[in-house]
Amino acid sequence: MKHWESRTRNVRDAAAILPVAAIFLLLPPVILIFSAPVLIANIPLIVLYVYGVWAGLILIALMVALRVEEAGRNGKNEPDEA
Repeated sequence: MKHWESRTRNVRDAAAILPVAAIFLLLPPVILIFSAPVLIANIPLIVLYVYGVWAGLILIALMVALRVEEAGRNGKNEPDEA
């Protein structure tokens, strides 16, 4: 039982940390690191960074949401039967 509770806590911690990580990765000082005049497939590096981070955050949020749903379904958060 303890293992399941710690896994649920870890998933919820990841869900809480994700917006903070997103804010950090999209702050102008971090984005400006990638503002070098470099083109990859004729696309500026800064554009690839911003859209890459955005897409990565969406995928990670999807994975975390699925795990939170699974933890809620299998954990103590089940609704009581009336």
